[in-house]
Parts: sequence; C-alpha cells; structure tokens
Amino acid sequence: MDTYRLQKKIIEYLDNRAGKTVTRQEIKNKFIESQELRKSDPKVKKGKAPKRREKIPRREIEMIIDQLLHLLMQEGLVVQDNKFLLIASPFRLTGRISISRRGDGFVTLPTKSEIFIPGPLTNTAISGDKVQILPIAIGKRDRLEGEVTEILKRGRILYRMRVREKTNKFIFGNFLDMLGEEKEGILHTKSILKDTVESIQVGDILIVKFKDGAPPHDNLYDVSFIRFESDTKEDPDLQRILMKYNYDPVHPDFIPLDYNEEVSQKTVHDWNSRTDLRDLYAVTIDGITAKDFDDAISFVDEGKLLRIWVHIADVSHYVEKNSPLDKEAYERATSVYLANRVVPMLPPILSENLCSLVSNTNRLAFTVEMEANRSGDIYNAKFYKSIINVNKRYTYEMAEEEILAKDPKNWIYNISLFTEALRKKRMETGRIDLNIKETAITWTDDKKPMGIENRTRLTSHILIEELMLSANQKVDEFLRKKKAPTLHRIHEAMDEEKLETLNHFLQLNGYNVQIKDTSYPEIMNAVSKIEDNSVGKIFNYLLLRSFMQAFYGGEALGHWGLGFKDYCHFTSPIRRYPDLIVHRVLQSVLLEERLPYSDGDISLMGLHCSEEERRAADAERDIIKIKSFRYLENTGIKEFKGFIVGIRPSQIFVELDLSNLEGVLDKSEFTDEFEILIKNDFSFYSKKYSKIFFIGDPVTVSLDRIDFEEIKVYLKLKDFKKQSSIEI
Repeated sequence: MDTYRLQKKIIEYLDNRAGKTVTRQEIKNKFIESQELRKSDPKVKKGKAPKRREKIPRREIEMIIDQLLHLLMQEGLVVQDNKFLLIASPFRLTGRISISRRGDGFVTLPTKSEIFIPGPLTNTAISGDKVQILPIAIGKRDRLEGEVTEILKRGRILYRMRVREKTNKFIFGNFLDMLGEEKEGILHTKSILKDTVESIQVGDILIVKFKDGAPPHDNLYDVSFIRFESDTKEDPDLQRILMKYNYDPVHPDFIPLDYNEEVSQKTVHDWNSRTDLRDLYAVTIDGITAKDFDDAISFVDEGKLLRIWVHIADVSHYVEKNSPLDKEAYERATSVYLANRVVPMLPPILSENLCSLVSNTNRLAFTVEMEANRSGDIYNAKFYKSIINVNKRYTYEMAEEEILAKDPKNWIYNISLFTEALRKKRMETGRIDLNIKETAITWTDDKKPMGIENRTRLTSHILIEELMLSANQKVDEFLRKKKAPTLHRIHEAMDEEKLETLNHFLQLNGYNVQIKDTSYPEIMNAVSKIEDNSVGKIFNYLLLRSFMQAFYGGEALGHWGLGFKDYCHFTSPIRRYPDLIVHRVLQSVLLEERLPYSDGDISLMGLHCSEEERRAADAERDIIKIKSFRYLENTGIKEFKGFIVGIRPSQIFVELDLSNLEGVLDKSEFTDEFEILIKNDFSFYSKKYSKIFFIGDPVTVSLDRIDFEEIKVYLKLKDFKKQSSIEI
C-alpha cells in the first residue's frame, strides 16, 4: 500500500467516525500496527508475489497522519478539543466547482485554500454547481484532493444543446458552453408537440433544462425542451451568457418593493438623527450612460485647510439585513455589466431611483468628511449618515472640459489640483500604476456593435478615483482600529519567484534593467523604462499576471498594488454587496450597537463575494469578446497587422492592431509536428521557417474563421519579421 492509499484509508476511518471523538494517538496506533507497505522488486517478474513485505516506517506514518490532520483541521473537518479530536458530521466540504478544459475540478474553500477533484471523481458536476466533497488524500503541492459525493445545487437552470441525432423516439445533442469531458443530452420526442418535433433538425440549437429526479448516466442527461435558441426577440448573445452564468436581470416576484418614493421627514424614520447637508454644494461625475449614481462629492477651500465630502448612497437604509431582498442581493453579490446591458444587484426602483444620487432630489447618504492640505495629506476623517440634494450631474467629459480650461476660480478645477497632489503623493509612497488601456465597444441606436476604441483615461476619472480611494482607505483604517469584523479588500504582495520570468523578458528585449525585489520602487523603475510599444504592452500584461488576485476577506492585510495598509470597498453599495456589509458594520460601530457579523460570517461572505466577482468578470469578458467578433465579422476586413502575445504547444496567440482583439494561429502554421517547440517562456522555434519567433514579434495575418462557440478568432500567417535582432 502506498502513502496515497494509506491516506485514503485514514480518511475512510475518520468518515466512519463522523460526529464522534478520537485521539490523535488512537489514529496513529491503528495505522502503525495494521498498515504495511509492499516494496516492489525490479527483479521480480510481473504477476509473481514480492519476496518481502516491510512495515511502513513508524515515523513516516506519524508524519502522514499529522499532515493530514493539520489540513483537515484547517478546513474545520476535525476540531481539537483538549486531547480529543471531534470529527465533523457530516465529514464533508462544500463549495462551487470550476471545471477545467481537461475535465478536472477545483473548489475554493472558505480558508482560501483549493481542493483538487480529479476528472473521474467530479461525478457529473458542471462548472458553477454547488457540490459536496469528501477529501481523499493529499495530492500535489500539498493540497487536499477529493471526490464529489453529491451535487447540492446545479449552477444553471437552462442549457444550450446542439442536436446531433434524431430518431423516432429520441433526440440526442451535445451541450454547449461546457468545459471538460463532452456531455450529451437526450430528449424524449413523446414529451414534445408533434409539430415541434418535426421542426427540429440536426444542427439546431435548443434551449433545454435538466429533468427533475433524473440522474445522469455516463455524461448522458435527460432534458426537457424549452424552446429553439432562435425563438426570441432578445439578443441571442446576451441570452447565451445569461444562461451560461445563470443570471436573471429580473428580481423574483416574492420580493416586496413597495417603497415610498418620497424622501422626506415624513417617510424617513431616522431623519432627525441625520446630518442635513442639503445646502452643501454637491455633484456627481459619471459616465454618460450611467443610471446608478453611487457617489457624490463636495469640496470647500477653507484657506489653509481643504474640506472634502464623499457622499455614498445609503443602501443599508432600504435593504434590511436578512430580508428577502437582502438575501437576493447577497446571492447576486454584484451587478454584472454585459456590454450594453446590466444585471443589477438591486431592483431598478432602488438602483436607478431611491438609492441613486440623482440631482435636485432629496437622497439619503453615508458621508465621509475629510480634512486635508494642498499637498495631499489627509489629516482627519469622520463618518455619519446624512441627507443630501445633488446640485448637478456631470459626465466625465463635462468635468474634463472644465479641468482643461484651468480657470483658477472653477470649482471642479480646484478639486482636480487637490486630487493630482493626492495621486502624486501615493505614487511616491508605493502605488503600482500600469499603462494598460481599456477598450470599449461603441453601439448603434439599435444596440449593435459599430466600433471598438481604446478609452482615454481622463483627469476627471482620476479625480473621482482618488476621492473614492481616500474614503475606502479611511473607513477601513477606522474599522481596523475598532477591531470590528468586516470585509476588507485584500491584495497580497506578488510572489518573488515571478521576478525571474519578468527579468528574463527584459533581458531578451535588450533592456538594461533588472527587478531586484517586489518593492514598489523596483517595479515602477522597470515600468518607467519600458517604451510604449508592443514590447511595453506585453511587459505590462506579464506584470499584471504576476500579481496576486485581489479578494475579499476578514483579515486586514492591506492592498499591495495600491500601497495601502488599510483598504475596503465602501463607495459602491448599489452594485457591490461587500460595500453594503461595510456600511452596516460602520454604522453599528458609530452607534456602539451590537456588531452585525461574526468573524465566521465575514469569512464565508468574503469567499462568496470573491467567487461572484470572478464569475461576473468571466461573463463580462465573454460578452465583450463575442460582440467584438461580431463587429469584426461585419467589417469584412480579412487581413491584419499584429504581434505575438502568447505561446502554447498547440497555438500561438496574436493581438491584432484592430483595437486589441486577440486571435490564434494553429501550430500547423509553424510546424508539421505534433506540437510547437517552445524554447522558453518567450520564444519558440519553427521548423517550417527555420526561425525563432519571439513574443512581441510583428506578424501579418489573415482571417481564417470566427468560431463563436469557442469564442475564438482563427488566423492564417501571411508574413513576419524575417530577421530577429535578439539572440538567445
């Protein structure tokens, strides 16, 4: 028996004692006495018994048990109670599973650790499903491995299925938008109207749902027919993404929305306890199409002192903790922006009306009032519930126009001078700012893509960003000092092992600079030396990928990328649930009331909100790609300039000059062999052309095809740089 099988036996032993207690020594005694390890002898022919059996070394068994118990205790499956160990009942972990292209599963646990599920043990789970997991052993990288024992809740309601075969009794199809091993659906023709059955043809895409109480067998699922994909006036691309990620733009009917739309002393129960700021000049600055105005700002120059107010929509006044609306908002966790549509966290009566800080109307706010000097030092901050009445709604372009005019008497311009000083100070003390441009799709009146453009970052954008960062920082600092359990926005320092890759890239591209450590001066020194070209763009991409992913959690670990010791999300409660959590905690602390959440609550909510944030980002990325490819298809352009941005054994990735669209070149463009010969992270050798290609090399490509199901653009190589100036 090898160590992996031994661990499985130990897990089985603990599972059989779920809900009971056992001592560590009892576990060790059992397996030290009973387990033996068979050592294979290379001289023994296959099929013959080995010449000897040796006991597993006692010390090795003890180490295995200690390591396994340590991981299980971290996840709460085993709890230390004096000399006894209490085994959790049920002895299971739960979480949302993600399935890789290879079919393996990954589940992030509340401790932020990840459990690996080998493909054969995913038990018909699909990405997004909530699953129950039995740990089985410790695998690679010293992390737990497990198997799915039960699917608690499917991650989707509706599925897309392409018809593969049609018989008199059954219609078979392959599910689309699923990673991993191919899964098939079977539709019983007797459950469908005869006219509909006759209309269904091989190749059609149907919208189906899984049949209740019909467990799948060997990746074959019983499904019910809902409609043809083409049977809708809605945007099919949008509908596809809504189904894939299980988003519903409409809130459930059972949620009461009978709010009084008047905001006055008659309708607001805590009106008299709020600070009345309706006479204070306030504006909002947002995008031209924005409807949910989370924040407004006020500013007064008091001579030596500058006073700044950041007013944030008081969502917590309208969304009562544990109410049906609160539970729905928590499940959604974030608003999702799908191209030119939104799936709101809160229903429109709140997100676009009562909570939104629209102009010339009384609105309830949570205000952060700060005192600062002209050099960007913030001396003091206080927090309170308020009543405001926004005087003017600015777009970013309107505000930018006033800033560029540089009128010393202009209110917006004077705020921009302060936020410029604030930004400069933060850049000097440790913020990493990458030069990565954001792309946006422009739309026709009938909501079809008409272009892709790089968004220019305006001074007015920076003005709002800096003030929101200040409010978030001050709120988190206050709550940390009060030791209140709350959600922090955490960004951990990058892994120093990533520096080797970055330095290799700099060296290959002729830059006489090396990043010695992960300190801000070292990284920003390298960023400042890089030119604004394809190589510079790739370096910024590589640097961004080297960073750890920001997440929500209960520990005040700070935000490395921003250079902040304290940071949370407070300024967007209309569209982010973590901000609503922070509002509730802050108000409880200010009123010296019982805190709304325990440390355990915060840990679980942080995991959920982080998962939903990543899911929303995936959905937004998918729809942007699809709509970008629709635009590309409509242009009729067949030939492009671009440069190599990524290397895989089977594909080479190229960024097109057409507004950062990415396409792929198949390996057959470079070699007749099974895969491309990759020399290192940044180059590969093409036998076809007897040439080394590098990331950043310019290429000319032609359009082969657009695969909307894979969400990929396939290209053909037409021309490339014949001589490389870089030698390895």
